[in-house]
Amino acid sequence: MVARMENRLQINMLGGFSLQYNGKVIDYQISRSHKLWLILEYLITFREKEITQNELIELLWGDEFTENPANTLKTLLHRLRTMLEELDFAPGKEMIIYNRGVYAWNPKLNYVVDTDQFLSLCTLGDEAAEPEQKIMYYLSALEYYKGDFLPKSSLEPWVVPINTYYHSEYLRIVHACVALLKEQKRLHEVITVCQQAVIVDPYEESLHYELIKAMLETGAQQTALNHYEYVVDLFYSEFGINLSEEMTDLYKELIKVSNGIEVDLSVISSKLQEEDGRPGAFYCEYSLFKEIYQLENRSSSRNGQAVYLCLMSVTDGNNNKVDNKKHQNAAMGQLRKAIQFSLRRGDVFTRYSVSQYLILLPAISYENCEMVLKRVVKNFKADNPYSKVTLTYKMQSITQKI
Repeated sequence: MVARMENRLQINMLGGFSLQYNGKVIDYQISRSHKLWLILEYLITFREKEITQNELIELLWGDEFTENPANTLKTLLHRLRTMLEELDFAPGKEMIIYNRGVYAWNPKLNYVVDTDQFLSLCTLGDEAAEPEQKIMYYLSALEYYKGDFLPKSSLEPWVVPINTYYHSEYLRIVHACVALLKEQKRLHEVITVCQQAVIVDPYEESLHYELIKAMLETGAQQTALNHYEYVVDLFYSEFGINLSEEMTDLYKELIKVSNGIEVDLSVISSKLQEEDGRPGAFYCEYSLFKEIYQLENRSSSRNGQAVYLCLMSVTDGNNNKVDNKKHQNAAMGQLRKAIQFSLRRGDVFTRYSVSQYLILLPAISYENCEMVLKRVVKNFKADNPYSKVTLTYKMQSITQKI
C-alpha cells in the first residue's frame, strides 16, 4: 500500500475528486453543485498561478447570460470556503485566498495532490538503476492512478488535454512495469497489474494481450480462454471490429497449449465434448468461424451438398445502424438467443460486427434456408414484442462468389 502522510491534506483528482484530512472527507456527496466543485477543481489544478475573477466567470458561464455574475461568483466562493471548513484543516479564507482581484489556492498549506505523487513516483521509477527499484516505484505509482483525471468534469475543454496526458503516462508505466516483471518471471504480478489496468482502460487491447498471455504461461488456460471471449464480445459491442492478428495468433496458441500428450482416446473424447451440453446452434469466435467456413467450403466442393452463408443485421428500419448503443447491444444479445435456439445443433454462427451475425447452414436448400431465417425473425419478435429494431437478412451459397 502507498503510505499517506499524516497531518497533511490529501487531495485526490484521479478517478474522482475529494479532499481528505485526519479521517474527514469532502467529495461530491457533500454538495451537488457542479459549479462549486468546478471552481475548486480549477483552482487546485492551476494552483501555481493566480486566477482572475473574469477567468472564473468565463469558466462557470462562458457565453451564457447571467445577471450580475460577479456577485454570484462571490456567493459561490463563500459557500465553497464554508464547505472546506468542514475538514477542520484551515479557515476557508486561508485555503482559497483573494488579493487585488485574483483568487488562488494557498501554496503555503500543508497538502499533497495525488497527481503530483503519481508523477513523482513515475520519475523515480524511470531514474532508478536497478530493476527491483524500478518495479517498486512503478507499482507504487499505479496505486495512485484510480482512473481518469476529474471524471465528473471530463467534458470541460481544459480537463481533456490534462486527462490525456495522465492517461498516456499511466499506460506507459503499466507497460514498462509489465516488461520488467516478465523479465523476472513474476507472471502472477503481471496478471495482477493487467487485471487492474483493464478495469481502468478496458479498450486497450495490448493490456488484454499481456493478461491472457500471462494467464496462459501460468497454466490458467481456461481462465485465459474465458477472458479472450470476453474481450471479443467487448470489442464487437463497442466498436464492431475484430481483434488484431497478434491477438488471434495468441488464441490459436492458447487452443494448442490446452491439449497435452494423451494416449487414452476416451479421455480425449471426453475433453472434446461440450462441457455444458448447450442446446441449439454452436456460437464461436470469428476466427474459428472462418476456419469452419473454409472446411465446409472444401466439403461442399467434394460432396456437392449446398451450404449457405447468411448475414443477419439489426437496423433502425431504414437499413441504418441503431443510434442508441444501449438499445443496439440489447437487441444483439436478444438476436443471439433467437439464432441459437432457432437453428440446428450442427449449425454455426458468430458475431461479425457491432450489429451483425454470420450464420453457416450446411446441407440445406435455398427454400429451407429462407424458412430458417424467417423463423429466427419470428422468434425474435415473439420474445421481444416491444423492440423497435428491424431485422434484415441476406443469404448465399458459399460455392458462389460473395
